[in-house]
Amino acid sequence: MRDGIESQPPAASTDAVFLDGLVQAADTYVGTLLKATDGDVAALPHRAAMSRLLALATVYAEPGSAHRGSPAFPDAMEACVARLEHLQGPTGLFDGTNLSSPPDSAFTINDACMALEIIGAGHAALAGVRRRLRAVVGRITDALVTGGVHTPNHRWELCAALARIHALHEREGSARPDIVARIGEWLAEGIDQLPDGMYSERSPLYATAVTNPSLLAIADYAGRPGLLEHVRGNLAAFLPWFNADGSIESLFSRRQDQWKTFDAEAFQLLYRRLANQDGRSDFASAAAWLQQFPLLEPAKALARTRLDPWLGLELPAASVIDLSGDSASTVFDGGLPPVMAPGHAALGSCGIHRFRRAGNVVTVFGGCDPLEPGVVSGLATNPTFLRLAHGDAVLTDMRLSRSFFDLGPFRSQSVSTDAGAVRLAEELRANFYLPLPPERHRKDGIYALVHEGRFSASMDFGSRPTVEHRLATALTIRPGAGAEGDAAELELEFDGADTSFALELTFRPGGELAGVEPLASQLPGSNTGQGAFQLTSGTGTYRVGNDVIEFGPGLAADPDNPPVYNPGEAYRYLAGTNAADGVKVYITGRTQGTHRFTLRGRSVV
Repeated sequence: MRDGIESQPPAASTDAVFLDGLVQAADTYVGTLLKATDGDVAALPHRAAMSRLLALATVYAEPGSAHRGSPAFPDAMEACVARLEHLQGPTGLFDGTNLSSPPDSAFTINDACMALEIIGAGHAALAGVRRRLRAVVGRITDALVTGGVHTPNHRWELCAALARIHALHEREGSARPDIVARIGEWLAEGIDQLPDGMYSERSPLYATAVTNPSLLAIADYAGRPGLLEHVRGNLAAFLPWFNADGSIESLFSRRQDQWKTFDAEAFQLLYRRLANQDGRSDFASAAAWLQQFPLLEPAKALARTRLDPWLGLELPAASVIDLSGDSASTVFDGGLPPVMAPGHAALGSCGIHRFRRAGNVVTVFGGCDPLEPGVVSGLATNPTFLRLAHGDAVLTDMRLSRSFFDLGPFRSQSVSTDAGAVRLAEELRANFYLPLPPERHRKDGIYALVHEGRFSASMDFGSRPTVEHRLATALTIRPGAGAEGDAAELELEFDGADTSFALELTFRPGGELAGVEPLASQLPGSNTGQGAFQLTSGTGTYRVGNDVIEFGPGLAADPDNPPVYNPGEAYRYLAGTNAADGVKVYITGRTQGTHRFTLRGRSVV
């Protein structure tokens, strides 16, 4: 049952500007949706069909919508329900990539329960839609109560669906104590929140699309207000990681968004809800700043706003910020309010630091997970260890390759700080294997199939003496260096094997390079579709408008030190790569001693 304290706000002014803009955006979204496909749902998967139904129901029932009561919409919604009925299996579950998946089906059922709540009993023309959609929910309920999951966030999506179904039963005057008990079983495991506020998947995508919305729904519909503390902690942890371009850092994620630029708009309603409920000025500042970025699913956002009375209220007055750039006292770093742009921020469990100084944003990452099981889904494995932005000039990825038994790029195994510097370190070891001791010999010559860290073979590796090779790498980054504090100094130290290295700098396309030499041809594994260059001496520059990033010094070219990025055998064996896209510059050398480089962001007239 909804908890009155958490779900019912006090009397307060509604935010007419926010609501009017949201209705207009939802109307445009639905109009484009129908025009693009002519309303055909015959080939849609279950989540897309239900998402469409929710969008149609939301604007149909919205008093201010241009689609309010549209006579064509009931039939369009009936078509969506028919598609869902067709896709339901014998247990009521839906098939997709994961066959008969309770959590994947829960995404659809959460939307279905929202649509049922919006439609209610006040729209006679939608009585058939409501009856059939209610039956879809009824057929799947038992499977959701008894079903299982396979990722951390699935537990909370499943519980959110069960909480909404339970509230639906309560409104109908029926009882399902087994639903409440099942929610309790999942929640008894504890919420997977790390000490710094991130959830165990460390993913902005899943925090905004699944975990936080689900915990809010469970709090509201199952009377569990204590869960909101987890949402508050997660949103507070994300505050320093927004970028002026409307994205948010995802480098530390353990999910697929570690390889992508993630749009920060997904956080807007989350900050808005708790800013209004808690009266928090920091969350309100974030919500107000995020409001400038279009919502990707405005119809669903409108549905949430109509079902959650906190979302439609005016934000606390202290949160109002000037996005014109004329109010230097209240904004910083491309319009970010001060609470979102501290001089230094860190996430200890994620191994990431961010520094903002002299107009530069320097991000240092050393929180990759150990790769004992290999490069697999669910681990943070992005080898980018540094990012630097100065206005529109952006170094998106700095990586380090070494030619060492094809073990892949540098991925830090430890992160430490000292006097404002961040130190990353990794030690690699690789073996040559000597003959087996006589007592381990087999007459048939067939030995245990073992994975030794690089590859697998029937060699009984663990029983053999070895000749070990070692390469230790340490990177020390000092942000805010130089007389003006506008430089980041990089110290690269090696110990062990004498081999080649390639430092790869990848810039966001759109600027001009100077001081570098173009590579004669694209090298294997470089992913150099935007152009590849090498810095062989002095300092190079990358300029976008009036914003410049300087980098160097370069090192002399040598055919024994190829300018190439090597993703490692785990990728190359499958003809794959994890190379970053963009404009590439390489600095190459040998893994002997210490090398020092400087990155500097500045503005020119």
